[in-house]
Amino acid sequence: MTSSLTARLRTAFATFLALALLGTPALARKKAPPAPPPATTGLVDNINGIAVGEQGVTVHFTGLLIGQDGRVERRLTRDDKRPDTLAWRYDAKGRTLIPSFVDGHARVIATGLRLMTLDLSATRSLAEAQAMIAAHARANPAKKWILGSGWDAARWGAAAPTAAQLDAAVADTPAWLESADGRTGWANSAALRLAGMKETGALSGAAKRQMERVVPAPSPKDRDIALDKAQRFFLERGISAAADMGTTILDWQAYRRAGDRGALRLRIIGYAEGIEHMATIAGPAPSPWLYDDRLRLIGVHLPVENNADATRLGNQASRAAMDNFQIALTPEGEPALQKAATVMRELAESYPGDRRWRTEPIDAALPSFALLAQHARREGAIGNALATLTRRAAQSAFAEQPIGALSPGQWADFLLIDRDIATATPDEIAATRIVEHWIGGKLVWKSEAP
Repeated sequence: MTSSLTARLRTAFATFLALALLGTPALARKKAPPAPPPATTGLVDNINGIAVGEQGVTVHFTGLLIGQDGRVERRLTRDDKRPDTLAWRYDAKGRTLIPSFVDGHARVIATGLRLMTLDLSATRSLAEAQAMIAAHARANPAKKWILGSGWDAARWGAAAPTAAQLDAAVADTPAWLESADGRTGWANSAALRLAGMKETGALSGAAKRQMERVVPAPSPKDRDIALDKAQRFFLERGISAAADMGTTILDWQAYRRAGDRGALRLRIIGYAEGIEHMATIAGPAPSPWLYDDRLRLIGVHLPVENNADATRLGNQASRAAMDNFQIALTPEGEPALQKAATVMRELAESYPGDRRWRTEPIDAALPSFALLAQHARREGAIGNALATLTRRAAQSAFAEQPIGALSPGQWADFLLIDRDIATATPDEIAATRIVEHWIGGKLVWKSEAP
């Protein structure tokens, strides 16, 4: 190529480049700045927020920033500037917001199974219960067993019912009905014959366990249905977490199945039903939290009967304590309470540190606004009363880090309610209605009432 041709080509290329640059806007010639990252924080705003800090001191706030992971990022006061960009904003229209309740003593699967069988909790007399049982048996002629729960002889104003009284309602089909507190059971003669028993009254302790060995066990499908019903039962009552007293391996498998398919909404803190279930479920130590802090086995539940062998009970508790499981004892009466106290003293001497041993009644009350009102009457301050059903209930189950107070870093588990409980009378607190229930920053239940 000649030098003159090369020169002409260079001149042409330079001219083309200049013309191209002249036709391109200056902003386009510069590198565009990176786009801002998408907003991930949500805000529940326009609220009358009430939580409980240390020593039961109430904390008030007007907005709740919630991260993409469903945890609280920050509680905002009226003077705090709201972020300019948000992933979402929910206007609570001035409603009161409080942490969800924590049930410190529940039976999750048993609650669901009760919802699937005959419920006698509304009966006010033996005759009323007999009529309901008879009607249920007539409506379900194909059932091989009549199963139910909820009766309460004290509410009837009568002595514990007998097999003959149950025979009067249903004689041909075996029947087994648990009491409201779960301590005793009521069997008819057909059920007693199957169990090889000659007792004629209500059954408790070893006799109750003997009967339960012949009562048909729920299938895995039944347990899955029971768990779904139990979750709805707890969620609509404002309970986001429950200490499950008496978790069996079959219960645990139902919880895991629900967790695996993303259907575990309630937070369940398990206490295994005895040493065998404890070892089978968790092995050498309490389990970690699973499914975004929806499931954990933390301890062992040991019922204490009045005639319990204190030495054997102490050995079982010590076996669990050696592997750092929390001990939960539920004595059935005064003699059992004394035995439980002895075991707890021995545990405290042998296993120092933050163990949080638990001794509590079998029939612990379900958290509710009626119970909150009772605490408020007794304690004279809503802060301590609310702490009992939220922060302290979580702490008793070693769950104060993830839940209980709506502190930054905790899960955004909260209720929107229809009144300001900080200024309400106890009677007004008892009448409080839940409008919405959120768990992990997501709405899981909403009242159908306007």
